[in-house]
Amino acid sequence: MFNPNGYDIKGVKYLPTHDGVAFTGTLYKDGKRIGSVENGGTGGPNCAHFDTREAAEAFRAWVATLGTHTYPARNGRPELTVPFDEETAIECLLVIDDERREARAFDRRAQKAIVYREAGDGPDQYRSAKFAPTLTPTRALAAYRASAPWWSRVTEVWHIGEGWKPERATPHD
Repeated sequence: MFNPNGYDIKGVKYLPTHDGVAFTGTLYKDGKRIGSVENGGTGGPNCAHFDTREAAEAFRAWVATLGTHTYPARNGRPELTVPFDEETAIECLLVIDDERREARAFDRRAQKAIVYREAGDGPDQYRSAKFAPTLTPTRALAAYRASAPWWSRVTEVWHIGEGWKPERATPHD
């Protein structure tokens, strides 16, 4: 499991290019800016630019302790294990930032609609059912559980601040 050790990337901006995806972002350690990260989107590496030599040395020393990273089998490609390097560490930090952004977006959506998955939905699929603004998410969930004829097909529900939970998880306001 990847341990970010206080490192974080925020403010990431993405731009599709003809060869991939370019990005820029700000690199932090324990909440303090230490540099920036980028990729030109032309097939080259992820790069970090540090504000101080000490920040660069500390980051590289941390990366050296990480061992290996395994990419899961995907799109017909087999699982791949590689030694951690600066580029791979940046990629893992970007995944954490992307997951955090996605969670915030789902939390916002779940303020006005029950967000759920049904049997057969993939990990990138979800459905939503709006509810009256006078209801809290917890009360709306209880109402759908009690009366929606399709509810028996629901396998997971997004819970604000908690993420995906199996359907019968106890809801919280």
